[in-house]
Amino acid sequence: MRGYRLFAAQFRRYRLWILGIVVSIFLVDAVGLVPPWLVKEAVDFLNTGLADAPTLGMFALVILGTEVCRACLRFTWRRIAWDLSRHIELDLRNELFAKTVRLPPSFFDGTTIGDLMSRATSDIEQVRMFCGMGVLVLLDTLAIIVTTYPFLISLSPRLTLYTSIPLPFLAAIAYRLFMETHRRSKAVQDQFGDVTARVLENLNGIRVVKAFAREREEAERFRELSQESVRLNMRLANVQAIYFPVFTIFLETGTLLVLWFGGADVVRGHLTVGQFWQYTALLMWLTGPMVGLGWTLSLYQRGVASMERLNEVLHLPEPEEVGGETASPGAIEFRHLTFRYSMDREEALHDVSFTVPAGARVAIVGRTGSGKTTLVSLLTRLYEPPPGTVFVGGKDVRTLSPASLRAIIGFVPQDGFLFSDTLEENLAFGLARTDRAQVEAASRAACLDEAIASFPEGYDQVVGERGVTLSGGQRQRACIARAIATGAPVLVLDDAFSSVDAATEERIVSRLREAGQGKTVIVITHRLSSVSDADAIVVLDHGRVVAQGRHEELLAAGGLYAQIWRRQQLRAEIE
Repeated sequence: MRGYRLFAAQFRRYRLWILGIVVSIFLVDAVGLVPPWLVKEAVDFLNTGLADAPTLGMFALVILGTEVCRACLRFTWRRIAWDLSRHIELDLRNELFAKTVRLPPSFFDGTTIGDLMSRATSDIEQVRMFCGMGVLVLLDTLAIIVTTYPFLISLSPRLTLYTSIPLPFLAAIAYRLFMETHRRSKAVQDQFGDVTARVLENLNGIRVVKAFAREREEAERFRELSQESVRLNMRLANVQAIYFPVFTIFLETGTLLVLWFGGADVVRGHLTVGQFWQYTALLMWLTGPMVGLGWTLSLYQRGVASMERLNEVLHLPEPEEVGGETASPGAIEFRHLTFRYSMDREEALHDVSFTVPAGARVAIVGRTGSGKTTLVSLLTRLYEPPPGTVFVGGKDVRTLSPASLRAIIGFVPQDGFLFSDTLEENLAFGLARTDRAQVEAASRAACLDEAIASFPEGYDQVVGERGVTLSGGQRQRACIARAIATGAPVLVLDDAFSSVDAATEERIVSRLREAGQGKTVIVITHRLSSVSDADAIVVLDHGRVVAQGRHEELLAAGGLYAQIWRRQQLRAEIE
């Protein structure tokens, strides 16, 4: 029942497919009872001494026709079962991906991509195997038991009782093995997630590995993880390897009892030779699926362990979609905003209050770790701010639809990401449909047009995974262009100039002034010279607003802003 509850959603969705499999299996197994009966009739016919070739030929033809019919039915239920398993695989993969992209950033803060990849590949594969061949063999075994046992009892109730003696012991051993298989399967899948995570981290950070000449050390760490994976798989294989010998021993014991007691019944005349042969054939017909049941229940335990791992993600609570109002551009206001990422961490922001007027260009500056990125993440509801602390257009962002809020904000995160696609598709990522003219205008505003002109394929240039074929500055400019292309009335640049030189930054800022006329622009930067003409500058330190005003006012007031400015000016003079 526990396993059924895990797979209930999939089985309910495809209940007609399951019904088709059940009907086909019962037809196959019912037809499978015919050949032993025909052989029994043929053997008893031979013992009468009246047998002739034409009659025996008819027996053979009927048996052949029966087997052909059974083969066609077997093809039908196998095809249905395989189709079912592939559809369940497709559904689970789509559900897992859709769920993953809906989860909040806090989930990814504590989860490795390798673990998610393991769930999306290995775990779904284990579920598919059980929902396909596993369910097939399990239903086939149950159908054979239901259809065969009545015939065994009708042939000889006493003999059937004797041959059933090993079954309770077999069930007790099987239960113990199944529980151990489940525990070890879970450990195997968890370890596979660690191995996958290590591979992804090293491939994504291959330049760092090579820069520090850590190839040998990383290979050794991966070898240790792989050895642990092999060890856990061998422990699982040791348990699984017990199934077949144990099942075979107990079931062959039943065959021995048939020979011993059934042979005596033939000698005493309680059974005919044909009936004895039929009983033996039916018992062997029952033995095959029972032996395969061990393999099936192994698939079941691995499928259950994998489905539990998938449900750990699928059943995670999604961010509460508080608010359904449509966002509209206007002033942005932070009112006494205090925020921490979790109760066991220090406050990232404390009592932050300031206003960004509509159409204004405001800079947020401060030392590393002062809370600048946290502030704009709360503005876009990547993390949920406390109610009554962040407002856009006079409305609490918690009352606004997240989709409509993000539609009016063009956001450039500090870790700009590009997809392994053409440059045009990356720049048009936020558009409902690709508009070349809009993309080109955004590229000019971000000073990316000159670089694109030098690419062999121009806007059709494939930028590689994470934009690896572009320089750091080109990647950042591409991310800026992507945000501008959306035409959003609010533009948020989170340290978007860190990989470009001062001269290029000045050019970008100048073009942004022209392209961003009427837009509300929030710029987070460490280079103060690029925002000295901002309408207002907010200085953060340790999550608090320590100063705000125009450039000249902040210099005259002294304090942190003036210190950073003098330090940067001195560095520029030295350079």
